[in-house]
Amino acid sequence: MYNKTNLQNPNRIKLITLVSTFGGLCFGYDTGVISGALIFMKYDLNLTPVQEGFITSFLLFGAALGSLLGGYLSDRQGRRKNILWVAVIFIFGALGTALAWDVQSMIVARFVLGLAVGCASVTVPVYITELARPQQRESLVTVNELMIVTGQFLAYSVNAAIVNFYPDMSHNWRIMLAIPAIPGALLWFGMLAMPESPRFFMRRGETDKAIKVLKTVRLPEEVDREIKEIQQVIDIDKDKLKLSQELKKPWVIQLVLIGLMIVLATRVTGVNTIMYYAPTVLKATGLGDAAAVTGAVANGVVSILATLLGMSLIGKCSRRSMFFIGQSGVTLSLVLIGLAFKFFFHNEMINGAETLVANFDGASYVILGLMLVFLVFMQGWIAPVFWLMLAEIYPLRMRGLGMGFAVFGLWIFDFIIQSIFPLLLSNYGGGMTFGFFAATNIVMLILLVKYLPETRGLSLEQIEKKFRF
Repeated sequence: MYNKTNLQNPNRIKLITLVSTFGGLCFGYDTGVISGALIFMKYDLNLTPVQEGFITSFLLFGAALGSLLGGYLSDRQGRRKNILWVAVIFIFGALGTALAWDVQSMIVARFVLGLAVGCASVTVPVYITELARPQQRESLVTVNELMIVTGQFLAYSVNAAIVNFYPDMSHNWRIMLAIPAIPGALLWFGMLAMPESPRFFMRRGETDKAIKVLKTVRLPEEVDREIKEIQQVIDIDKDKLKLSQELKKPWVIQLVLIGLMIVLATRVTGVNTIMYYAPTVLKATGLGDAAAVTGAVANGVVSILATLLGMSLIGKCSRRSMFFIGQSGVTLSLVLIGLAFKFFFHNEMINGAETLVANFDGASYVILGLMLVFLVFMQGWIAPVFWLMLAEIYPLRMRGLGMGFAVFGLWIFDFIIQSIFPLLLSNYGGGMTFGFFAATNIVMLILLVKYLPETRGLSLEQIEKKFRF
């Protein structure tokens, strides 16, 4: 029976999780801050709708490349060293966006920042997964999701505070964009004192180092058993990893496709259109700049509360049931958002421009309320399982690379969706735009019911053997 009081240091794994998930905090802040900064940046940089989409989405393009590089490098040089490099890029990327002087320099800085976001999104969940015991894995990996939504909440809060308390401040968006350099520095200093993944040491044949790390986060009698279990998996494939040969194995191809299915299912929810463009959408419904930015803070609060709910559920419910409930809930929410745009608003020509106008007072807050319902299902049911399963399903010898490939798909899907979202909203309105997302979610729900595996209660090595044989 697990008894944490018998550990040499019962809080060691909690400290490791807290420090490493500062990468998730930076991830969340940098993806969320643009939602408020964009409203004011567009005046200083004279942005067109197309340029707004590219500035938002080029972080995603950088994240796509960063996820591939991060996955490859985490398998090559270790999870810990990867996170140290991520921290450095977060610092310089944040400062680069704050100091950008035109559209081109902003796009470059956002791309660099995206490299760190992508690398963090791959490496941090794998790092925690490989250090946690099976019965801790759900709760500890979900801390990274909590830190991501906390980062987004901080971004929304900082944006709202600056807009409301310093409404006349010039270039206020530069302060918004510079702040994540601080948690980036905390991540770097913290990771200097953290251990490497024992499974990475085992792959390199450094068993003594792996044992030393495990002794700090396991019961004494667990260490030998886990070392033997890891070694059994390593002994199955002793040859040097060659990706071309791995992709000829049916079970590896199956895992790659399952990973991409999980990713696509979460992207077509349109979650990041709501997280990134919430102030833009709310402003389009008639709210002023300050009210739209402040209203987005509610998104952050609900995301945190929903993630805490998910953390309490994930240890009690199967992976499949959580995904199905979440996917059904977001689909219904998207249908209602689309219907609200269709029946609660209309377009009028105002000052020579077609403008969205509410049919009654408070219609804007109906949209906000439905966004919050969407986020409860997305962050409470889907997001915790999503990151956890991606970190679990791939084999040890290519876990970083497999995770990187899946998350590469995530950011590419996001890049496409975020690039076209402003144009869809502008040309087809909220009803058609959110209705499109609802329809694609129904298709993905059918695929999930048929193909999503169950991994709850299994060690990483047991999961690997399950797919191999």
